[in-house]
Amino acid sequence: MSTTTTLQKPVSDDPATSAVDGKNEVGDVPGASSQPKAPVFPEGGWKAWLVVVGCWCTSFASFGIVNSFGVYETYYLNSYLHGPLTDRYGPMIVVWPFSLLLVVAMMLTSLCTKLYQFILCQGILLGLCCGLIFAPALAVIGQYFFKRRALAMSLASTGSPIGGIIYPIVLNNLLPKVGFGWAQRTCGFISLALLALAAVLIRPTGMKRKNKLFLLEAFKKPQYSFQVAALFMIVLGIWTPYFYIAEFGIDHGMDRGLAGYLFAMINAGSFAGRVGGGFLANALGQFNVITAAAYTSAILIFSWLAISHAGGIIALAVLFGATSGIIIALMMSTVAHTADHPSKIGTYLGQSTFVIGFASLAGTPITGALISQHGFTAGIIFSAAVIMAGAVLITFAPYFHAPEKLVA
Repeated sequence: MSTTTTLQKPVSDDPATSAVDGKNEVGDVPGASSQPKAPVFPEGGWKAWLVVVGCWCTSFASFGIVNSFGVYETYYLNSYLHGPLTDRYGPMIVVWPFSLLLVVAMMLTSLCTKLYQFILCQGILLGLCCGLIFAPALAVIGQYFFKRRALAMSLASTGSPIGGIIYPIVLNNLLPKVGFGWAQRTCGFISLALLALAAVLIRPTGMKRKNKLFLLEAFKKPQYSFQVAALFMIVLGIWTPYFYIAEFGIDHGMDRGLAGYLFAMINAGSFAGRVGGGFLANALGQFNVITAAAYTSAILIFSWLAISHAGGIIALAVLFGATSGIIIALMMSTVAHTADHPSKIGTYLGQSTFVIGFASLAGTPITGALISQHGFTAGIIFSAAVIMAGAVLITFAPYFHAPEKLVA
């Protein structure tokens, strides 16, 4: 069933001929109609695709390092620890300073030796910068694409799993040779190069929104609120394999060296899922694809209960990486699709990620506590159950978004 809406009109591939420029603003203008003019989208062109490349760089440099945390966690345990600003002022006022601050956070992490230092530098400062870099960059893509928005955002998000592959390889190879400090600094220089490229490539359309800072009325839209609730539940459980599958493998007799590469395997699967998910969304409808991926992810986590050998663990890592990659790639695209004007996309994304972020913050510690107290079975059941609950909730979102487009 297709869920494509018809709010916008098709336009030329040339961004220079589109109406996406600095004049397309939404606000309280005396004498103007309260209904904003229907926006048009370039749907391609060199400038639009360079924005995708720039956003890919932010994805790699920000959430790529977040996806690598399993390597940091293992090292720390063994060694040291035995939205709204984008719409109003444009994305670069957020992306530029926090790109610099992210690199600072990575360099400061290289100097940390105590638990509170890692929490402040990597846990709080780095995490804050990651969200404040990637979300505004992703919102700019929403201003350039409508019909191909899911594909463009999916491709941009592939930087995260690629970073999740590259950073662990760099760390695992450099840690025994040059130590933690220079291994971390090397990752910081990689991030610096990518974020500098992103700062050059990401060019907003000039579309800004003048009125309210927040758009809380968005939560009155069932297609929006159902998605936020669904994604909250899904994110509560989706990171469990990313953090605990290697520990599970070692606990079940897997070679430690091989288990260390499970992080790369799950990110490789995530890369394939993000790319494939973008193309599938264009063909089948993004709501349909993300819903199917959510159900499949829950089933795969439930199947984890029956796995106890290395081959099954590797297969689970790759397959779950693929299905979770589809969800991660499309979740912001489907949320952005509910905005009635592209100048509102940044706020819609910011509000949703603020709520969903609490699930990301709580999900892994909850699972970790269940695993430490009751074993892997309890943690796996919790993760599978909340993802399944999210899948059920997100099933209803298309019915509110575009019911006239649904096919029985």
